Amino acid sequence: MSEHEEKNETTSASKKFNLAKEIWEWIYTLAIAIVIAMLIKGFIFDIVRVDGSSMFPTLVNNDRLIVTKLGYTPKQGDIVILDSEYKNREEYFDKLALSKDKDELSWFEKFIAQGSMPDELEKKYYVKRVIAMEGQTVDLVDGKVYVDGSLLDEPYYKGTTSSIDPTVEFPLTVEEGCVFVMGDNRPNSKDSRSSELGTVPVEAILGKSQVRIWPLNAISLTK
Repeated sequence: MSEHEEKNETTSASKKFNLAKEIWEWIYTLAIAIVIAMLIKGFIFDIVRVDGSSMFPTLVNNDRLIVTKLGYTPKQGDIVILDSEYKNREEYFDKLALSKDKDELSWFEKFIAQGSMPDELEKKYYVKRVIAMEGQTVDLVDGKVYVDGSLLDEPYYKGTTSSIDPTVEFPLTVEEGCVFVMGDNRPNSKDSRSSELGTVPVEAILGKSQVRIWPLNAISLTK
């Protein structure tokens, strides 16, 4: 083999090595980017789409919202994103734990159990406003909302508020670890006035809506 042929083979091998190295670097970079994106989405903030009219006129169908998660604690008046199936899913997990003679399932067992969980228990997000915190008492009198005996100031809603479920009695005291929520469109909102949703565990709250980013002509803070 001539010296020229040896140089060509060396150059070719070097190019193959560099190409393989570059491909690996791209794969590694992409994997890191995906992990970071998942961590940000899971723990820091998310972008959600409003589905329906239960928060009209504050929010409308197809609005896009930035929702903050990290370190968030619900407060009265906040617009929050919540998992409406959280309580039902936890009841399902409790029954599974009982069948295994356990007090509760570990987070890993819950993760595995989701694979065979009924479709109706999958996460379903609602956008609602926090009306009252744990320990506070909510009452509906003559179309008005009272919290701990005081009329609630609601500049975002000008209509009347009435009961929507005869099985939910008022006045109602919010249990520990939960909040009472309602939509701003009271005649068309499934919320804590209904036994189907009821008061919402704090653990079921994804985060707080901070900014509407779509449509572009309606970009604003949400409040």
